[in-house]
Amino acid sequence: MLDRIQEVSSLRAHGVTEIVVKPTAERYHHSEIREVGKTFRVVNAVQSMYDAGDIGDGELAAADRWYREYVFASLGVMENPSSDGRLRERGDIHTWMIGRGQCSARLTQIRDMLGLCAHVRLEMLLAREMSFSAMARHLYPALSEGRARMKVSAQCALLLEQLAHVYDVISQKKNKKKSVNDKLPIAM
Repeated sequence: MLDRIQEVSSLRAHGVTEIVVKPTAERYHHSEIREVGKTFRVVNAVQSMYDAGDIGDGELAAADRWYREYVFASLGVMENPSSDGRLRERGDIHTWMIGRGQCSARLTQIRDMLGLCAHVRLEMLLAREMSFSAMARHLYPALSEGRARMKVSAQCALLLEQLAHVYDVISQKKNKKKSVNDKLPIAM
């Protein structure tokens, strides 16, 4: 029973007590966990590729953006991004649903640009947070585990490079569309 209890410690900052809950010993045994500030995070395949230098900041940002859009489009849930100090309009149900539809359309556009196989790999890597070994067992069951894992790792690195490029193309098209609309004369 005591093995299942998580270690809890209190921090006192500015007169406010904050409770820090640490992962259990079992969780440490099954996953590589890194402490970021006061938060404990499981190191996933994308983070391990970034740490190894296989992908850069652009690919890491594209992976994070795709994941956030996937979760918002499929579940309707959005994490609050860290604030940069500007006030933003919160919106209502209509603006949220329009935004959710735009995320879904963007994911469909990405799937059409990269292909269904790439989309499946993105879902496995980012949405399901599968390890390279687990992906390799699903994608290449006939190959040895080491060889299949290397293939999946290389494919995922290339796929994240392509994803970053796709987001750049989508952004350029959006900016080009805005600049054309800005130059149109307004009839009065």
